Amino acid sequence: MQIGSHLVATGRITSEQLDTALAHQRAEGGQLGQHLVLAGALTRRELYEALAEHWETASRDLVAHPPDPVLAGRLDIAELSHLGWVPCEERDDGTLVVATSVRPTPALLEQVRERFGTDQVELVASTHWDVFRAMEEANRGKLRRLAEDMLAEERPEHSARPGLTRLQLVLPFVIGLAFVVGAVLEPRRAFVVLLSATNLVFLLSILFKAGSSLRAPFIRARRERRRLAEMRERQRRGLAPEWEPGGHDAELPVYTILVPAFREANIIDKLIRNLGALDYPRSRLDVIVLMEENDPETVAAAKRVAPPDYVRLLVVPAGEPQTKPRACNYGLAFARGKYVVIYDAEDRPEPLQLRKAVAAFERDAFEHEHLGSTRPRLACVQAALHYFNADYNVLTRMFAIEYAHWFESMLPGIDGSGIPLPLGGTSNHFDTEVLKQLGAWDPYNVTEDADLGLRVSVEGYRVDVLDSTTGEEACATVPAWIPQRTRWIKGYMITAAVNMRHPLRFLRRVGPLGLVGMVGLIIGTPPTFLAYPLVLGFTVITYVGVRLIGLDLPHWVVLSSLVTAVLGNALMIVVSGIAATRRYNWRIGVFALLNPLYWCLHAYAAWRALVQTIFSPHRWEKTPHGISEDYESTAHV
Repeated sequence: MQIGSHLVATGRITSEQLDTALAHQRAEGGQLGQHLVLAGALTRRELYEALAEHWETASRDLVAHPPDPVLAGRLDIAELSHLGWVPCEERDDGTLVVATSVRPTPALLEQVRERFGTDQVELVASTHWDVFRAMEEANRGKLRRLAEDMLAEERPEHSARPGLTRLQLVLPFVIGLAFVVGAVLEPRRAFVVLLSATNLVFLLSILFKAGSSLRAPFIRARRERRRLAEMRERQRRGLAPEWEPGGHDAELPVYTILVPAFREANIIDKLIRNLGALDYPRSRLDVIVLMEENDPETVAAAKRVAPPDYVRLLVVPAGEPQTKPRACNYGLAFARGKYVVIYDAEDRPEPLQLRKAVAAFERDAFEHEHLGSTRPRLACVQAALHYFNADYNVLTRMFAIEYAHWFESMLPGIDGSGIPLPLGGTSNHFDTEVLKQLGAWDPYNVTEDADLGLRVSVEGYRVDVLDSTTGEEACATVPAWIPQRTRWIKGYMITAAVNMRHPLRFLRRVGPLGLVGMVGLIIGTPPTFLAYPLVLGFTVITYVGVRLIGLDLPHWVVLSSLVTAVLGNALMIVVSGIAATRRYNWRIGVFALLNPLYWCLHAYAAWRALVQTIFSPHRWEKTPHGISEDYESTAHV
């Protein structure tokens, strides 16, 4: 008798519920029991009690009767995501009792016997949830090491755990001391050197960002021409004009979604609703909400929500550093998906985003296997980010303008150039196996996203920009914005320091364009913000000093200061204003005129970040969410 018939015969479900579940199974694939639980026809416990009867085995509640931690701890953590069984106890007669959430087969028995060296094995049924919890509980020590120190121990050249090198710590003080000595001995010349250096740093960074933005329309046009050519070729071959991933929901891969949620009790219900809006088969979703052991409020709120069966709640044990990448590493060990994506707790991804990501990976595989593509293999696709509270106040408008320039203009302009793309903190989709090979995230880097984007290029893979967006909540108050921007700029400083420990090695691995990207995006961004008040201040000093008090400075110094300040700000106003108008509307874009004032906030955050980089490089400042509550802008629609 099939399990469906057994469930109907024992009165656990109705014939109508079975027919509905079978229809979903035909459409999406997966197991019948999973569809019944997703539909609410029966609970996980009821399903596995029935399976135990059907398999003619006993059942075991692993919460009431947890497995022997020594036995369960013998499992390889690389297998935790897909094993489906856990050893529970060894009886006096030598029989090994194993709880399984998958069908007991001769192959499974043989696997257990080989692993534990015994012929006496008794299989008992348990829910996949109980098996997951039991494996996690028994391996928490190994999982903590994996999450915290695996990258630092196995690939120390990629880890920020050691912090700055001695040379990197000493060099800024040496430069500062040299300037002080120069200012005492030759004040005029020292002032000219400092002014010229700050102007140069500021101007080069601005030109790189503006140049990338100006390149974006040409990249879009080229991509559109390729798309039209592909459509014509597909039609010529008798295929559908548009590329469709898989072709059938049942052929779509399992997709893991990792959602770090620290101090998010106020929005945890919205998180579940937002993920529920994704257009992807529920039986193919593997959502893991990652909460911290020292955050009982969020844990309690998540349990109260009673999320659907495709959502797993995972409490990350306390440890150091307590950072988002550490939590993601912990959750990655349990990822069942072929692909994995990171979303923040407040994110609202476009419904089709997962399907578009699958299409991007499938297209890349097809091009390599059948068309002889010579491009690096695709490791990650980055979706654009926008703010659903963009017009809440002036600060959210400025934040929206900044992100529009970054994701709608600059990154598309860099895409395809060979320059490494620094990832955003959310909506980056990975090939799961490639991500693990890369060492996953660095828990000691507070901008683990930008760091990983560079590591992708260093290891010979590539990142593409995905034509999809995710809505986020912009910081609506300055006290919330400053720590967020401090963390971002500090992370860029640390990422630059990690990759520049051996600059020649970095150059050999990524090539000249990779070095250009490192300088223009990662190394260049913090000094630009640090130099900004100096550029403005020195411009005023030189202009007023020369005009009113006869300050004796070379004409080229005065002229270059004015050009740098005016041209640099004007360029950024124009390119960011255009990007924001395209993404939102002109009522947002016009606020780009306030960029010079907004950059003053960046300068404060940058100097704060510099201090933290020296004295507390691994400190993670949490960005609060839910400040603008349920405010919903229409500007992004």
